[in-house]
Amino acid sequence: MLFIGGGNMASAIIHGAINAGVLDSQRVAVVDPNAEKRDGFPLGFAEAAGGVEWLMGGEGGGVLVLAVKPQMLPLAARSVREALNGSGPLVVSILAGTRSGGVQDALGGGVRVVRVMPNTPAAIGMGMSAIAAGPGATDADLRLAGALFGAIGETVQIDESMMDAFTGLAGSGPAYVFYLAEGMLQAARSTGFCEEQAVKIVRQTIAGSGMLLAGSEELPGQLRARVTSKGGTTAAGTTTLDDRGVMGAIERAIIAARDRGEELGRQ
Repeated sequence: MLFIGGGNMASAIIHGAINAGVLDSQRVAVVDPNAEKRDGFPLGFAEAAGGVEWLMGGEGGGVLVLAVKPQMLPLAARSVREALNGSGPLVVSILAGTRSGGVQDALGGGVRVVRVMPNTPAAIGMGMSAIAAGPGATDADLRLAGALFGAIGETVQIDESMMDAFTGLAGSGPAYVFYLAEGMLQAARSTGFCEEQAVKIVRQTIAGSGMLLAGSEELPGQLRARVTSKGGTTAAGTTTLDDRGVMGAIERAIIAARDRGEELGRQ
């Protein structure tokens, strides 16, 4: 398996999949012009041509993972397309806002494409990734992508038309949680806690609540109700949030992120 791009997400995928036994470390290579990034992987290439030659020689199982920034696709695709020279491997693209048809066109049209959107908790094996079939993708290709990204968290298979909505919800989702944590931290400081105490309290509260939600069959509203006594302290806090339309603001934020993803895709 050849990764074009050796950044944080590529690193999380590779190391997670190797640790889970999904990938053989001797059959993984990375193309990245940054030598420092390449040094963290079993096998690294500075240029795409050498990496693609290695891939098509059979060592990488004929799977190419595009893990560059979306704006780098034209440059990366040009060198990859020349090296492929008409051959058609499976391409797994994690490029945000980039349609799978556009990836196929950029690489010369002969490749099969599976589009995946992971999120940043993949770095600790707790990611949420959406997988969508692109042009030419087979059931076997989707199973391979499911195994690869299942090694770094949970996966869901969706139609590509829902990918921008998923990006707004789960791709940007960690930022919403961190935004809440920022507000809680600010409140902790203003109510008199020292910095060390404030950070510890907020981190553990967010982490513990997330694990409780993940391990429960109850919906978030049901769990919230268990903490909220009529006329109590929690009710006073959530009523303030309701009065200011926070629930609706969260929904609008996710829709805005989805709409921006659609806009970037059209560009």
